[in-house]
Amino acid sequence: MIRLKSDAEKLGELSRYSHALLAPMPRLDVWEWAEKNIVLDERTSAIPGRFRTALTPYIREPLQAYADKTVTDLTLCFGTQTAKTMIVMIGTAYRIVHDAVPVLWVLPNQDLAKSFSKTRWQQMVEDCVPLREQKPAKRELFNNLEQHFSRVTLNFVGSNSPSNLASRPVGLLNMDETDKFAQQNDREAGALQLAQERTKTFPYPLRVKTSTPTTIQGEIWQEFLLGDQRYFFVPCPHCGSQIVFKFRVENEHGLCGLRCWRESEDEVRGDGGGWDMEKVRKNAFYRMQCCGQEIYDFHKPAMLDAGVWKPTNPNAEPRRRSYHLSSLYSLLGRETTFGAISVSWLQTFGSITKRHNFINSMLAETWDDEKAVDDTPIYRESYEIAGIPDGRTTIMSVDVQDHHFWVVVRTFAPPSQESPNGESWQLFADKAATIEEVVAIQKEFGIEAKNVVIDMARYTNRVAKWVVEYDWRGLWGEDKRGFLHQVQPGQNVQLLWSKVQRRDPHVGTPYQSDSNQMAMYVFWANDPIKDLLAVLRYSQPPIFHVSVNAHKSYQKHMNAEQRITKQLARSGRYVCVWHQFSRENHLFDCECMCLVRALQLALVPMPDGSPVPVQQHFSCMT
Repeated sequence: MIRLKSDAEKLGELSRYSHALLAPMPRLDVWEWAEKNIVLDERTSAIPGRFRTALTPYIREPLQAYADKTVTDLTLCFGTQTAKTMIVMIGTAYRIVHDAVPVLWVLPNQDLAKSFSKTRWQQMVEDCVPLREQKPAKRELFNNLEQHFSRVTLNFVGSNSPSNLASRPVGLLNMDETDKFAQQNDREAGALQLAQERTKTFPYPLRVKTSTPTTIQGEIWQEFLLGDQRYFFVPCPHCGSQIVFKFRVENEHGLCGLRCWRESEDEVRGDGGGWDMEKVRKNAFYRMQCCGQEIYDFHKPAMLDAGVWKPTNPNAEPRRRSYHLSSLYSLLGRETTFGAISVSWLQTFGSITKRHNFINSMLAETWDDEKAVDDTPIYRESYEIAGIPDGRTTIMSVDVQDHHFWVVVRTFAPPSQESPNGESWQLFADKAATIEEVVAIQKEFGIEAKNVVIDMARYTNRVAKWVVEYDWRGLWGEDKRGFLHQVQPGQNVQLLWSKVQRRDPHVGTPYQSDSNQMAMYVFWANDPIKDLLAVLRYSQPPIFHVSVNAHKSYQKHMNAEQRITKQLARSGRYVCVWHQFSRENHLFDCECMCLVRALQLALVPMPDGSPVPVQQHFSCMT
């Protein structure tokens, strides 16, 4: 028997149906909304068509900050080709459609703001149906710099216009390429600070800052440090550990990160000895810092899909989110494959400008002087002392540090018809823990005391005591081009070291006395000696030999100083000078000091070919 529903039951069903019909649709995550509504045009994207996050899963979490009322500051410190601008465009579109507040979009200057609005943003508006439906009917209400949507106004301004920055209260503030913004002057605060002031009247403001970083003092890096400093961790396909992609990591597994050779750089060099960029591109891989295993570009999609953002700064304000991502994560083009990035790195050698751009744009890291150092490979050789020609003179140089010493022992053959600049072989280049160990090295190689030179610029009195005690010679670098010496009355010559100086080891103490034995030392001309050292190092065929047993940091020390072009403030002239980019230059200093002594002994010719007056040799000093 069929049971008829009562009026009350019918009314209840109708009520439930009506509520379901009128209930709001479940709110999608921002990235889900974007995949449903955003279409990329071929004029503005390398991957046109329906927007997808499959290649950029790392943008999903930052996008969600546009819908999270607990986030007031979002900082994106990203490398190039990582979709950071797309995050801002999609997030802004979502807010205009779902949570309308006045929007201010700041770019470095007004011309760039106008161009960006016209060529990228407005195209997205036309291709996104929910956004296009909010455009005004009157064309004059929607132009390049001011756009009136149905519930909100969006303004584009340049950071170089303080009046525009300070004139509008806004709830959503986008600041794109902040490190290129106008800086603070005597009359106005910086553009970033002026713009942020406009959000104070809104209960739930969102301030978005994006840029590739420049220096550690730059706006984007400082904002990143204020946030919770999130990095994108991806799982290793070999051991499962979660890691952050890094360009270089040195640990128990050796040199990890991006690599293009396994055993020797000869694997990617051509017949002439230069880099074979095609080999570099094909051979590139990433050595995992967690286990030392190799991964390739084809591993990246699955790793990215399983990646997670993790905050690393527990002391940040909870409302400040900051994200860091290098181009090593990018799948958005051929220029961000492991091979292409390796090629780009090698192409920066010898150019500080290219190196600077690579560090900032590709690695999303700040620039400092140490990163300018070329990691120029140094060819190391295996040779026995017995196999080196006779008639040599061996010199030892010592660089003094707080708790240890750096020592180089080099043996020189004098100039000959076959080798007019002489030839030298490194016998030792390493640390010594104590002065007694330094003395032991001298004895091991049978070096005459007068041919042991030690840096006098640090702990001068203490070093002077050693000079006296062991009958060594002191050296002290000076920023001069040379020193005048009188050969005979009315005739002077310029040499790369000064006349012999004498110093009481107890000067400035109660034990200072004219009767004390004096330490002998000379000053030497920094840049000219370094110029000559560079000539010897890069001579072909090689005449400046480096041992395979040199300290593992020898290459870093030798590349720590580079010759750069500098403009003089007064005259405007450009001159070449040596600049120290890394503090770890001690073995470089040792090689310079060996060269000074070799010049004094005529084991290396003077740069101008002039002979060294014999009376200026240390060997004649008693």
